[in-house]
Amino acid sequence: MPTDVSLPDMNTPAPSSALQPFPNLGNVITTDDVSQKGTGSYKADYVNWCRTMHLLHEHAPGWQFCLAHYADASHAWKAPNGTAYVVGYFTGPNGERTPDFPQAIMDNRNNAVAYEKVSARDLTDSHRRCLCTAAAAQFGLAWQLWAREEVENPHRGELTSTAKPAAKPARVDDNPTPEDVAPGEPFVLGEEPLSENDRNLCLGLIKELTPEGLASFCESFRRDFNLKPNAKVAPALTSKKHQDWMNANLTKFAINV
Repeated sequence: MPTDVSLPDMNTPAPSSALQPFPNLGNVITTDDVSQKGTGSYKADYVNWCRTMHLLHEHAPGWQFCLAHYADASHAWKAPNGTAYVVGYFTGPNGERTPDFPQAIMDNRNNAVAYEKVSARDLTDSHRRCLCTAAAAQFGLAWQLWAREEVENPHRGELTSTAKPAAKPARVDDNPTPEDVAPGEPFVLGEEPLSENDRNLCLGLIKELTPEGLASFCESFRRDFNLKPNAKVAPALTSKKHQDWMNANLTKFAINV
């Protein structure tokens, strides 16, 4: 019985289908599929990852999302600089396979995570992100959220003038969670001044922190915005970038709700 059996190279993904007979789901989502989180100047339109899967089941039956295995049989891949990413693809009911779609494994500030530091939560969050972005890239599902195009009203052919435009979605730490957020780009920190209402909203949220959470919040805020150790945080809370930072990080601190 031969013993010299070569194992398949797990680091080499299978080729995509030659004809690429992939579903076209570019006109599937409607405003009923789009949810929104945030208030004031921070608003994020997104499609929940579960709804994304439901739409795939309904409009592309038999197509399944997969993560390719790295050389060590894990789902996390190692980039040349030591950071990590996942590689997603879809398989079809007749053996079809879409091209590989890489997705960086990122922390709450959208920086790539080192391969050796990838946690189970990092991996599962990136799986959901990759599912949604790959569905947009390969099938056109929810592409409007990337391009900031109007999303069709659910009453197709009726009241089309009332279809709401999809704002450029934001991906902010886990609020909304990566599982919730379908195709989107990382938010960009801006220098725009906060309106009085938004600033009061931010200050109100800070007041809801526990004493321990407030101390941790202030320490992190000072560190990330290069303030002195004893600097007052409230007077420094003036720009949209500060509000974006709060939206991205406030859930890390104990909030009394």
